[in-house]
Amino acid sequence: MKDLIRTIFSIRQDRRPAPVGHLPVAGTVILRGALKMLVTQPVPSELWDWLVLSGWRNMPVKTDRRKGMRLPDEALKTLIDADPQERNQVYMRILEQAQPEE
Repeated sequence: MKDLIRTIFSIRQDRRPAPVGHLPVAGTVILRGALKMLVTQPVPSELWDWLVLSGWRNMPVKTDRRKGMRLPDEALKTLIDADPQERNQVYMRILEQAQPEE
C-alpha cells in the first residue's frame, strides 16, 4: 500500500549509494545501480579501487530481491586481464552484454 501511495504522489526518494566496502570475495555479487556482477575470482586492489570510482559497491544485503541487469560471468575476468589503459573501452563492451535477470 505504501508503494502505491509513493507512486501516486511521486514522493519516492533515490537510495544513497552503499558505503565503499572491503575487497569482495569470490562468489559474491557487486552492484552498480541496477547492474550486478558476479565475483568469480579474487579482485586485485587496484581494480577494486577503479570499480569503486566507477560506482560499484558490495551488495549491502544478504538476499537482494530487486530485479536488474546481470553482466556475463566472465566480465570480471575480462576486466582483470584488460590493460589498464584500455580498461574503459573493455568496460563499455561488457556493459553492452548485460542481460535482464530472471
